[in-house]
Amino acid sequence: MNDHGDKRIDRAWLEDTRIAPWKRLADQGVGVHVGECGVYNKTPRPIAMAWLADCLALWKEAGWGWALWNLRGSFGIVDSHRPGARYEPFEGHRLDREMLELLQQS
Repeated sequence: MNDHGDKRIDRAWLEDTRIAPWKRLADQGVGVHVGECGVYNKTPRPIAMAWLADCLALWKEAGWGWALWNLRGSFGIVDSHRPGARYEPFEGHRLDREMLELLQQS
């Protein structure tokens, strides 16, 4: 949870402002897919992981598919140079295993 001015930015806010409007369309038969998602590598790790977990859970509950912005680089899980991540070697790259496992859960 974060405060943004007078608004509380948390899972309930995500659900109300980013899920509900699209869910109404989905309930009318419109297909919904989250075309790009990810967390910028400058976002503090605890916030990045919590936000991503909330988004993934809400999308899963809604039955929506999603796509990661990129696999490698500042929004990815490989070679992201994200402070606080524990990387492991993977085919000549640095893999953020914890974020990968979070993505795999949804």
